[in-house]
Amino acid sequence: MKPASVANLRQVKMKNQHAQLMTSNGAAAPGTTARTFPNLWTLPHWRPWDWSYPALGKRDLRLDLLRGFAVFVMVVNHFGGSSWLYLITGGNNFFTSGAEAFIFISGLVVGMVYGGIALKQGIRAAQLKAVQRAWTLYKLTVVLTLLFAIFSVAFQMEWAEELNITNPFLFALNIATLRQTMYLTDVPLLYTFLLLGAAGALWLLYKGYTKLLLTASLALWLAFQIAPAQVQVPWPVDGNTTFNFAAWQLLFFIAMVIGYHREALIEKLSQMPRWPYFLFLGLLFVWLAQLNGTQATFLNGLLPGLDTQVFMHDFFLKSALAPGRLIASFIVFQFAYLLVTLFWKPIWAALGWLLMPLGQNSLYAYTMHIVLFGLFYAALPYLPINILAMGTLNTALQFLAVLAIWAMIQRQFLFRIIPR
Repeated sequence: MKPASVANLRQVKMKNQHAQLMTSNGAAAPGTTARTFPNLWTLPHWRPWDWSYPALGKRDLRLDLLRGFAVFVMVVNHFGGSSWLYLITGGNNFFTSGAEAFIFISGLVVGMVYGGIALKQGIRAAQLKAVQRAWTLYKLTVVLTLLFAIFSVAFQMEWAEELNITNPFLFALNIATLRQTMYLTDVPLLYTFLLLGAAGALWLLYKGYTKLLLTASLALWLAFQIAPAQVQVPWPVDGNTTFNFAAWQLLFFIAMVIGYHREALIEKLSQMPRWPYFLFLGLLFVWLAQLNGTQATFLNGLLPGLDTQVFMHDFFLKSALAPGRLIASFIVFQFAYLLVTLFWKPIWAALGWLLMPLGQNSLYAYTMHIVLFGLFYAALPYLPINILAMGTLNTALQFLAVLAIWAMIQRQFLFRIIPR
């Protein structure tokens, strides 16, 4: 089957499942096609106790929706400038970000999908799938880094100043051997390493060594917290200032374990009352927002000798995935998952048309956002106004960038070339 045919078949299957959901949601009558854009007329007629997620099909569309939101967050935050959308995305200043959500959901999906393959077809089939995906990511990472580096140097971008290209051949060789990265292409590099590690992690899970996997992952994370300069796994990577594998692998492998043992965990937690726990997580989320807004100034009164700014910086350090950031991520992720579980129907009606395509084509969306980001910042010096300082206009620009990526997905633009 040709690649275009496979893509079309996938789109048809997704649309059929979406149509089932919309029928269940009361947004489309039986025998009709689900709407592409939000149908808000039906919201006032829905009953609150009928808003929860209907489990239709094997694919968990909540994860697609949340991954789509993670892509939305990364696009908005990376474009930068003044924006009203930071009230939703956090402006890359919150205790967790779209990157943590993207990595966590990716780990969940790997555990669920490849774990299912291991149980049905054997561990070798699952490992082969993981390695094949890692190979796809490797090719994307190398090509994207090379092209973005050339583009950034040619247009004298600010982030290109950190690149050391005294020897172009050596620079290209380091990219090809995954020893060189740069701003924005560091995420696919990390993802490549994680998928390679997933092949070994699948074997441990398949053989029943879940505790060993978690212990080893936690030990590596702890070692990085203590001596980050000495714990450069698998090797030092020039230009990698944020997404250190030794730190970020913990988030991925915890999620992978959850995904692999998902059915058993659902059975154990089935009796837990969801609403009280959701309200508890909501209070914790509000507390995190308040803590972030005040930068924990209350600690000055409790601990007079404490440098609050230094403590907050170190405790929530993104590059180390520090303890505070890890805790905040798990609070926010649980809250978000329960939010879309309990209020799926209104969220789906309002945002499903936008976030679902982004989530189901997240790698493509991330790649194209780098292209749009580069083009925008190349054109920025020639604009007659400082658009980044104009909040309302820049907000519209950020949203237009998201819509442009959404439109490219709808048109399957370069789907044969760019992985999804």
